[in-house]
Amino acid sequence: MARLGGGDAAVKRGIVSEAFMATFKPPSGLGSRRALRRMRRAAQMALLAIPACLTLLPSSARCASNEDTLAPGLGFPEGTIFVGDTLYFVDYATSEVFRLKGHDKELVWHEAGCGPTGLLKRDEGLLVACYDSNRVVLISLDGKVLKRIEQDAEGHGFAEPNDLAADAKGGVYFSASGSNKSGKVYYVGADQRVRVVATDIDYANGLVVSPDGGLLYVAESDAHRLLIATIAADGTLGALREFVNLNALLAKGRSYVPDGVRIDAEGRLFVSLWDGGGFAVIGATGNLIAQIDVNGEHHANLAISPEGRFVYGTTVSGNGSDARGALYRVPNPVFK
Repeated sequence: MARLGGGDAAVKRGIVSEAFMATFKPPSGLGSRRALRRMRRAAQMALLAIPACLTLLPSSARCASNEDTLAPGLGFPEGTIFVGDTLYFVDYATSEVFRLKGHDKELVWHEAGCGPTGLLKRDEGLLVACYDSNRVVLISLDGKVLKRIEQDAEGHGFAEPNDLAADAKGGVYFSASGSNKSGKVYYVGADQRVRVVATDIDYANGLVVSPDGGLLYVAESDAHRLLIATIAADGTLGALREFVNLNALLAKGRSYVPDGVRIDAEGRLFVSLWDGGGFAVIGATGNLIAQIDVNGEHHANLAISPEGRFVYGTTVSGNGSDARGALYRVPNPVFK
């Protein structure tokens, strides 16, 4: 989930008053990340539509063919993950967790005020990152709350938990987006202690562990880049450094905001581009493999199907009260 900026919780969850909509004026320069920081996602819904297939694409980029729309009628879908062959996802706007049934959704869990943005499979069920209520919640797959995590080992709370990633040792990393370059990454080890392992990130967002368990990648949304750090045996991190800057790597003439990140068995990164850019596939050396544009103005997260044939992602389009969200499914551009 990309930065929404200041504003009350009601606006952030997509509940916009008539008075707000009457006075809201879209900022100039839709490509400007900073111009959008002062409004919540509901305000972003009122922006003018961005063309579904951009013309400023590099030679390795193309518009998606055979794009399917799934689970229409969502508010702000996010947090796509597979549990076995079943896709789970959240709707940030309604504070709900769903599973995909056919081409539609089935409710798993609802908690008012959560504002969920990320999911992670655990043995007991699902960890849910509650961006609005500043906690991480463990729920069963049938929607029962099993545990709430609301502070770290030092007794400090979290600022906007956003996304989660697992390591091979049973540990969990999660980002807390923060503001004014105060984003953090936390690690929850086998001892269940919640430790800060990275700080001073300019809006910490999606994150993944490399297939060999030795590296952590983190999306630094407001800096338009992916960071990388070496993982120590105890789960702590070495110094974060730039892995790739998306504005330098992708099509020129606009700005790109990395949001959700996934990784395949070959170490290729699939990066969802919040501001209408679809998603990019980036190699382990930082090379651009593919950029796929899909319908919609905003793309927050994505997941790779278990057999690797498809990419499932989230999309939001529309203006004001007409805004609509859905899932998309496109062929995986690197599947062979």
